[in-house]
Amino acid sequence: MHRFFQYCQDYIPITQAAETFLARHGQVRQYAKGDFFMRPDERMPYWCMVLEGLAFGYTLDDDGLRRIHWFALPMQGFAGVRHLYTPRQAGHYIQFGADTTILRIPALRMREAKEQFPEVSEFLHIFKQQYIDRYERLVTVLQVMNAYDRLRAFRHYFPSLFQILDPLMLADHLNFSRATVYRVLNR
Repeated sequence: MHRFFQYCQDYIPITQAAETFLARHGQVRQYAKGDFFMRPDERMPYWCMVLEGLAFGYTLDDDGLRRIHWFALPMQGFAGVRHLYTPRQAGHYIQFGADTTILRIPALRMREAKEQFPEVSEFLHIFKQQYIDRYERLVTVLQVMNAYDRLRAFRHYFPSLFQILDPLMLADHLNFSRATVYRVLNR
């Protein structure tokens, strides 16, 4: 949990009261590669931060193909609900792509922290903007039509992620067939 507070301090000073509140309600959990955090029919009302490892969210198409929508690297996060102000299920799978340690805070408690501590609210705004920035870069990548150029763009915009993803994850994230991703990687 110390890593989380240190990361927050890099952006905005966190008061002792806010740190105490989050520490009281947060839990550090470890998962093995391949473990699920949740499935579409489950409700996991938590706000989570990856401390080390890799989490990713995906859906399955009608034909059973996995479509990875997002990844969370260390100091990036995810939630098991659509957002902090709804109890509705997120409606997708969240799985771990490596042995992973997360900080897990009940969504209700994170919402309380956001309302009670201005610095937590500010940090959540920064966190959300980082998430939006990643999505904007992903949209730029996915607009590239040529498979080789799309992979090059992904490597440019997401270098650390590119280094750790296996070819199947790349295919499922960049909307490639399995054959295409291997052909492009071997080019």
